[in-house]
This record gives sequence, C-alpha cells and structure tokens, in this order.
Amino acid sequence: MFRKLRNKFILTSMLTTTAILVVAFSAIFIATVIKQQQRTTAPNDMIPTEMEQVFEDEMVQERSNHLASLAVTLVLVGVLTEFSVYIVSYYVAEQSIKPVREAYEKQREFIANASHELKTPLATIQANFEALGPDEQPWTENIETELTRANKLVGDLLTLARSDGRTSIASKKSFDLSQFVKERAKLIEARLGKKKLTLDVPKEDVMTLAEADLRQILDILLDNAVKYSKSKIEVILKDKTLIVRNDGKVIPPEKIARIFDRFYQVDKTAEGSGLGLSIAKAVADQNNWKLVATSDQKWTSFSVNF
Repeated sequence: MFRKLRNKFILTSMLTTTAILVVAFSAIFIATVIKQQQRTTAPNDMIPTEMEQVFEDEMVQERSNHLASLAVTLVLVGVLTEFSVYIVSYYVAEQSIKPVREAYEKQREFIANASHELKTPLATIQANFEALGPDEQPWTENIETELTRANKLVGDLLTLARSDGRTSIASKKSFDLSQFVKERAKLIEARLGKKKLTLDVPKEDVMTLAEADLRQILDILLDNAVKYSKSKIEVILKDKTLIVRNDGKVIPPEKIARIFDRFYQVDKTAEGSGLGLSIAKAVADQNNWKLVATSDQKWTSFSVNF
C-alpha cells in the first residue's frame, strides 16, 4: 500500500516536470530556429557573389550544427533534471510517508496483539460453556451465539493484521479452477433455502494461483451473496475472471466506493462486522488480483481478475 502511494507521488512529480520541460525546451528551440532563419534570409534585391554565397553556406551549416548541439544539450539537461527530480521525489515521498507508515504499523501491531489476547479468554469461556449441561442455564443458546460472533470478529481482525504485514505472496500451485469453484459452491447449498444458485464455469480451467488465498476470497463473496440476495446467485468463470453476483438491493455509487473499507456496512442492520470484504480486498491486493464491485438494477457483482 505504501509502496503504491510512494510510486504515485513520484509518478505525479515526474509527469509534471516532464510537461514543464517539454513546453519550456520546445519554446527555446523554436525561438532559436526562428531567430536563425531571420538572420539567414537575404533581401530579394541582393544577389550574393560567389564568395558571399560560400560564406553564407558555411554560416547556414554552422547554425544547423548549433541547432543540433542545442537539441542534444536540451535532451541531456532534461534527462539530468528528470533524474534529479526522481531522486528528490523519492526522498520526499519516503519522508512524508514515514510517519503514516509508523502509525499504521502500530495500529496493525495493536490489532494483532489485541486479537491474540482476546482469543485466550474467549477460548476459555467457550470451553467452560461447552462443559455446561443444556438445562443448567436457560440462556445458553444466546451465550453460544455471541461467543461464536466474538470468535469470528477476533479471527477477522487477526486475518487483516496478518494480511497487512505480509510482504510475500502465498505459494502457488496449478489446479482446476472450475472444480475448485464447484466444490466451494456446494458448501453454501444448505443455506440457500429457496434461493437459486447458478454456476457458469467451463468443464476445465487449470490455472496457477495461490489456492488458499482464492478459497478465502471466494468463501467471503459467496457468504456475502447468500446474505444479501433476494432469490438468485450466479458464479461465473471466464477469461481469467471470477464473478460472484446476486440480485440484492442496488448499492448506490457513493456506497460502492466504500464497500471495501474496514467496518463499513451498506446495511447497518445486517449481521456481521463489516470486515469480510476488507479481508477479501487485502488478500486480492497481496496477489496482485483486481477485485471490483459493481451494482445496477439487476445484479450486485464482485469480480476477481487474475
């Protein structure tokens, strides 16, 4: 994330400098050409002698050489200027991002530590709860529900912290993506009820990907589709793109723009912590996959382009 921010700053600086240099150097070169053309233009009523013609030809050649020398000089100055701007921009970008990176790392470390600390008491509570008999407490079902919810939230926070801190891409392997999608889709069939799930995948589509990461993303998108669809869910695989879409409510553009933000929920009354899609986006970015969300009157779609 910070590398992309730094590169964007450097690219903006380089493009701005290039535009300024092109305009300035073009103006200098054109002005020089016009000035030399005015000097070499003789009056129409004057016929130069042979010696004057030779002298004039030499002057024209000298001025041509001067223009060529000027062009080379301008190019060299431009290259040196661009290199200098790159060095300065890189240094400034690093210094500007440094405090933000440090604050972000502290936040990530806090989330990871807090998640680890919370997992121990939650596990203890869960174990003690499971030791109780079903008739010992009339509200045991509510306790179990909330414990499950808390455990999932802690797990999501820990996953995000690990994703933020991961610098290497997960191991890849070749596998049949079509079969993989079918297997993951079967896991949600029991939750569909009257909703219809349609798979549009080729018979075979072998690709080399990080299978564990793709599993995590696909499970999140399928879970999201089951929650918010009205009656139809479609999973499409074509042209190195995996699409999971549902016929739920239309999401306005201003909300689509924030749909991958952490803790953001389009429907504030819905269950969940608002971390699922954030995790999917973080994992996709780690693998240089493009995860995009769109919504119209017919479908709300999430597409992962490999």
